[in-house]
Amino acid sequence: MLVQESLERAHKDEFNAVVTINGFAQKQAQELSSKGVEPFPFAVKDVIYTKGIRTTMGSRLFQDFVPSFDATVVATLKRAGGVLIGKTNTHELASGATTTSSIFGPTKNPLDASRIAGGSSGGSAAAVSSGIVEFALGTDTAGSVRIPAALCGVYGLKPTNGLLSNKGVFPLAPTFDTVGFISSNLNWLKRLKKLLPAFSKLSSTPRKPKIAVPSWVYWWDKAPASYSKTVEEVVLSFEKLLDARSIEWSKVEMPLAEALVWSRFGAIRYAEATHVHLERKQRWSECFPDVRRLLERGLTVLATEYLDALFARKRVYSEFKRVITQFDVLATPTVSIPAPKIEEVLGNEDGDVRSVLTHNTVYASYIGVPALSIPTLKVEGLPVGVQLIADKFDELKLLEIASLF
Repeated sequence: MLVQESLERAHKDEFNAVVTINGFAQKQAQELSSKGVEPFPFAVKDVIYTKGIRTTMGSRLFQDFVPSFDATVVATLKRAGGVLIGKTNTHELASGATTTSSIFGPTKNPLDASRIAGGSSGGSAAAVSSGIVEFALGTDTAGSVRIPAALCGVYGLKPTNGLLSNKGVFPLAPTFDTVGFISSNLNWLKRLKKLLPAFSKLSSTPRKPKIAVPSWVYWWDKAPASYSKTVEEVVLSFEKLLDARSIEWSKVEMPLAEALVWSRFGAIRYAEATHVHLERKQRWSECFPDVRRLLERGLTVLATEYLDALFARKRVYSEFKRVITQFDVLATPTVSIPAPKIEEVLGNEDGDVRSVLTHNTVYASYIGVPALSIPTLKVEGLPVGVQLIADKFDELKLLEIASLF
């Protein structure tokens, strides 16, 4: 895609995906071309620093903030020929799964503008899904790349925690935060091996994969009553998809994960997010109600609960290692429900919809392993995605196996 074409589409954005356009993009593309470098357009979530371009975190607290430097990942892409088209909408402080609480207003899903795009990287997913760019940066703490990618019908990759530098990425919960990538096609994600030095060191040996479906996917009896039937429908549709593709799979019991992940993840996420914003506590009243409630929730986490949650990660990862030695990847639906209507979500962003959207994505975040959402599963005519989870630094294996879907 040409930079000029991407810019024209950004100016015509109907989904509130791009919130700030880079006025120098065309000039930067011309400068690259004059040096014999083929420029490519990309967009960046509005919590990732971009030198000289407003970076608001979707919040009144930072609405006038202009970074003096590029985030490491942005600078690396620019050196490879990337031209920043603009900044994409985010749920305030990257603290939500819907991208409806933002100073710019909700981002709409390009597949159905009455529905949410997911979050918190909803603007990036909508920008890719609507064709503004083929490739965009997001961040992922509890599923913030994978959830919107799934709901908008595109690819979303969460790398291994620590693989990429988070310098210049505004934190939510540093233990879990990582830069992530959203793209309209798998080949673009495979280009990361050439574009990013960290990916160039990774390797994979293609073979017919063995796939494990973890027991924690079958959770509809524990889901909120209003969503239980849909959660079950999504899982059964997922099983049918695996069978239809003649993929070898087995259900695997993971009792430690079931007992620990969803009861411990929040202690780390809430405590760390609150700590990040503690110095601004006197301004929390300016945040959207759902974000403010989550910040206040972190104040109630005990030190013993936080430490217990950190130590439990090691036990959960050990269980994962025992499983992954027998299989290549875990596979799940990315999300448990299709995209809800925006009007159903407003005012309830931190309620049941949040726990249902994040249920399948927090596992990989909790133990720090890579995960990829593939736009290959639909329910009720709307995408929910298939999520593949691999061991640390096995990103290329995910991309190879994804081609089977």
